[in-house]
Amino acid sequence: MAEPPVTIGRYEIVREIGRGGMGVVYEARDPALDRTIALKVIQQAGRDEAARAFEERFLAEARIAAALQHPGIVVVHDVGRDAATGALFIALELLRGETLADIGAKGPLDWRSVLRLAAPAARALHHAHEHGVVHRDVKPANIMVLPSGEVKVTDFGIARLESAHNRLTTTGEFIGTPLYTAPEQAKTEDVDGRADVFSLASVAYTLLTGQAAFFAPTIPGIVHRVVYEEPVPPSRYVPDLPHDLERVLGHALEKDPSRRYPTAEALAEDVEDLLAGLPPRHVAGDELVVVGEGDSPLASLLAPVTQPPSPTTGPARPQVSDTRSLPARRFPWRRPPRMGRIAVGVAVGLALIALLLWIPWPHAAPSPAPTQAPRAASAARPARPTPAPTPAPRPAAREPGRLRIDFDHPLRRGTLRVFVDDELELEQRLMGQQTTKALVFKMHEGTFRDELDVQPGLHEVRLEVRWDDNVKTERIVGSFQSGATRTLEASLGRIRRDLNLEWK
Repeated sequence: MAEPPVTIGRYEIVREIGRGGMGVVYEARDPALDRTIALKVIQQAGRDEAARAFEERFLAEARIAAALQHPGIVVVHDVGRDAATGALFIALELLRGETLADIGAKGPLDWRSVLRLAAPAARALHHAHEHGVVHRDVKPANIMVLPSGEVKVTDFGIARLESAHNRLTTTGEFIGTPLYTAPEQAKTEDVDGRADVFSLASVAYTLLTGQAAFFAPTIPGIVHRVVYEEPVPPSRYVPDLPHDLERVLGHALEKDPSRRYPTAEALAEDVEDLLAGLPPRHVAGDELVVVGEGDSPLASLLAPVTQPPSPTTGPARPQVSDTRSLPARRFPWRRPPRMGRIAVGVAVGLALIALLLWIPWPHAAPSPAPTQAPRAASAARPARPTPAPTPAPRPAAREPGRLRIDFDHPLRRGTLRVFVDDELELEQRLMGQQTTKALVFKMHEGTFRDELDVQPGLHEVRLEVRWDDNVKTERIVGSFQSGATRTLEASLGRIRRDLNLEWK
C-alpha cells in the first residue's frame, strides 16, 4: 500500500527545488485546483523574539507579493500556517526557466539581448514602486527568463513597504546582496525605488561585460567600492558598445540618488529607445566624458598632439582581464553641470595665464636708471636675519572607533571568536550558569561583554561560536567613526541555535 503524500496545508509535496534565506522551496501539487505550484516553507522552532521577528518578515513577504499583480512579477496564490507542524508557507506560481545568474554564467551577452531583458524587469519594478514596495535585493538570481521569453522578477522576501509603520528593518541593518546594492542602501540609509534602478543597472553591467561592476575579494571591499568608487567603463570590455547605452548605464549608476533616474519607468523608456535605434530621451543631451586617473582638462589642453586613430580600426583599447589592474576611471560618463564647466574653464584660463607669465619671453635690455648719490654708510640699514622656518605641525593621530560586543548564549561551555575583515581580534571561552525551568529541564544562561578598537571606516564583523561538535558563524557589515562606539548585539537561540547579529 502506497504511503500518503507529505502535505503542508492542503498542498502535496513533490520534491525540493531550492533553499534560501526565507526557507525551503518545494514543487507541490494543489489537489483542490489540480495544478502544480512552488511552495516556500519555513519551519518555526520556538516562540522567542527572534522567531517572532522571522515570522513577521515571512508573512510580510507574502502580503507584499500578493498585492503585486503584474505579468513581470511572480504570482502569489496562497499563504498560511500548517496546523500539524506549525510551518508557515506561501504558495507561488511555479516558474520553469533560467535565472540571469544561470544565463550570465555562460559568458557576456550581446548588448541588445541585455536591453531586452532589462526593459521588462524595469517595468515590473516600476509597478512595485507604484504600490509602495521596494525590492531591495535585485540581482541576477532574482530575475528569471521563461522558455517563452517572458521576464519575471522573483523573491520580494526582503522588500520593504516605504510607509514607516510597516518597516521590518531597523536603522543600521544591512539587507541585500552587496555586489548589486545601491550606495544609500550599503550605508544603511533610507531607500526608495531608485535603489532598485541602481541594482538593475549593475546587473545589466555584469551581463554586458562578464564582470561585476563593484567586485572585490571581501564584503567590506565590495561595500567600499559601491559607496566610493566608480566601475570601469563598460566600453573597456565591449569596444563596440554604443555610447548612448554607456550614458544610460552611467545615469542609472549615479552614486547620488537625486542624479539617478527618478523612476524605473524612465530607465525602461530609455532602454526601449535604444532598442528602437533612437537616442535615449532622458539623457540625450549628455556628452560622453571619460576622465582617467591623473587626467585633467588642463593636461588634455597641454598634451602633445598625437596621430588620430585609423578610421578602420578605431582607437586602441586595453585588453582587460582584471578590474583591479585598471586605473580608476570617472564614471558615470556624463557632461559636468553647467556651473562645473564654468569653473573648469576659469581654472584652465588662470592656469594658461600663469603659464604665459612663467615663460621667459625675449625682451629689450632695460634703460639705465638715473644716477643717484650714494647713501652714507651710516645711513645704510642693517640686514635683517632670516627667520628659521617654523616646522609644520604634525597631524594628530586619528582616534580609533570602538566595537562593543554584547553576546547572550544558552551554552554550558563554548568558544567565541570575533573577526574584523577576516582578522582574528578576539577569542574568548564561554561559560554558562545552570538554571532550572519547570523543575524538569536544566538549561544554561551566559553573557559576554567586551570592547575592541576598530579603525574608522566600513568593516565586516564575523562572529564564530563553537560548542561540542557544533559551529555557528554569522557576518554583518558596519561603519565606524573615530572616537565613537557601535554596539553589536549577538545572541544564540535556545532551540534552533541560530546566531543573530544586530547593530544597536
